[in-house]
Amino acid sequence: MQAQDDGTVVAVEVADAFTLSASLIESLTAHRSASLSATLMDRRDIALAATVHAMALQVFYNGARGDTVLQITATTASLHRVEGSAACMAIVATQENWSENIPGDSADLFAWCLAQPQGRLLDLLAFCAAQTVNAVMLKADRPDSSRMEHAALLADALKLDMAKWFTPTAANYFSRIGKAGIIEALREVKGATAPAWNGIKKADLAALAERETAGTAWLPEVLRAPAIAQAKA
Repeated sequence: MQAQDDGTVVAVEVADAFTLSASLIESLTAHRSASLSATLMDRRDIALAATVHAMALQVFYNGARGDTVLQITATTASLHRVEGSAACMAIVATQENWSENIPGDSADLFAWCLAQPQGRLLDLLAFCAAQTVNAVMLKADRPDSSRMEHAALLADALKLDMAKWFTPTAANYFSRIGKAGIIEALREVKGATAPAWNGIKKADLAALAERETAGTAWLPEVLRAPAIAQAKA
């Protein structure tokens, strides 16, 4: 409606509201997305913050990949098989420390990341990346699969020494293998075999192996270095 000078009101046609088609919006935002990528390539400081943000959202806040513009998936590996181990306790302690220092609300995380020095972001990135590691070889996995070979490469790059993290005991190893395997472990540690070992009950033999291997850094073959050679074997 529009008022005239004499006070009368007349109807005025109004054009339809201006809208963009879904396909055009998709096309335009594709250009924006590519432009973001091209610009981000030259800003490693922002790229680092955005990457840490994308991973930390999923590691600490149960976020999903769709909660961030970066298509980075950070699936936290399960620790249920190694509860109580040295590695598990180290991971849990570090996670608790980070949880006390990052924002409590995920909506504040990106701004927090942007405000952090590069070294701190790298520390958090390393932790988040570490939480996604899955080097567990399941029954259906091949030792020479791409994932297991990459696990070996990563272990070699880290110079991983499993003797610092795992000590074979009757509970976690010797009771789970046959007597022949236990005797072979004892032979490797002692340098020879004892005929009496064959007549010992398995439980007692496992306990003996635990005592004899303690402090020797002996490891089951699958845990020994070099990891690359193990993977290829």
